[in-house]
Amino acid sequence: MTLYEHLPVDIRGTVDALVLELRPHPWPTRFLAMIGLLGEKLEARTEREPWNLIQQWTALVTATLEHLQPDSSVVECLGLMSISLNDNWRAQALGQIERDPTVLDRLVAICPDWEDIVDSVLEANQRRPIKAARAR
Repeated sequence: MTLYEHLPVDIRGTVDALVLELRPHPWPTRFLAMIGLLGEKLEARTEREPWNLIQQWTALVTATLEHLQPDSSVVECLGLMSISLNDNWRAQALGQIERDPTVLDRLVAICPDWEDIVDSVLEANQRRPIKAARAR
């Protein structure tokens, strides 16, 4: 089963809309749109700590990737794969990033806040472990 299939109906609707909007575009545009979505969510948040929101965004990224078939040859897609909740995609992306240090440099050149985003995703997962929540 995919993450998408486990999401509530209203969140699946959000993913469906994202996929419709992003499908005709190349990965660089998709990447920037997903980063923009995170920025919008963070600006509109009402809670003080962003951890739950960051995890929700990561789930949206993962479910969207499930429908747009990731391409590990595109640096922007590798970036999204590296923060996804899909263990296989994340491992594949992180392996490529480790083997080719220019990948991270290119991601930061495209999105100067990329390292902060990755750190925020990691911190969110430490504060509210995803796997523990799934086990319930």
